[in-house]
Parts: sequence; structure tokens; C-alpha cells
Amino acid sequence: MVPFLKRLLLLQIRRRRRYKTRDGVYVIYEQSMLKNQLDTISMGGLSFYYVDNGHKIDKGSYALAVFTDNNMRLTNVPFKTVSDVETGEILFRKKRIKRQSVQFEQMTGRQKDKLRQIIDSYALR
Repeated sequence: MVPFLKRLLLLQIRRRRRYKTRDGVYVIYEQSMLKNQLDTISMGGLSFYYVDNGHKIDKGSYALAVFTDNNMRLTNVPFKTVSDVETGEILFRKKRIKRQSVQFEQMTGRQKDKLRQIIDSYALR
């Protein structure tokens, strides 16, 4: 079934539009310092792929940060994990790759402004 139609039937429509991003935008969990390429972003959340090393990533244990190649930074972002699923071996052989989607929670005005700048600069529209 077409994803849009499936979402419409299940009444799972996003409140904010998500955009694919260009290369050069990374998500970093501050305790791990591993750069993960950002997949999609919106004012409400983001998604990215990462190599699963067995550590559970969730609210309370990590702080989320977004960095770009030209030194734009969005740090200490409060978030809630929405989904964390394996992509399967078809896309990435011999690696356990997961796609995680997070929803932002209670961002400050300054953080929202930085996020808008990142979306304006790196989103594919």
C-alpha cells in the first residue's frame, strides 16, 4: 500500500512537514560523539541512520546535538524517541543499521531559531 494512503487511513498525518537533508548535517549524541548523517528534519523532529552497537539510546541517557559542515550548532536538544527500527540487511550488508526518529520537546526560542536556520540552509525542498 502507498505510505501516504496508509497514513491517511490510520490517521497518522504529521503536523509539521519533514524535509530530506543534504550531506553535511549530522546528529551527535553528546556522550558517544559518533557523527550520524541526518536523513530528514522538521521543526518537530528528525530521523537518522546509525550503526547499532547494542547501547540503548533514549531520553534521559543522552543529549542530542545537530552540527553542520559550516559550524552551525544546535546543542542540548530535549527529545523523545518515536521509533528505532532496523533497516534490514538489504540496504546495508554485514552491519546492523537502525533508523531512529525523534520528536523534539520543550525547545527554547534560541534553539528553534537555530533549527529554522539549519532547515533553511540544508533541507531539500
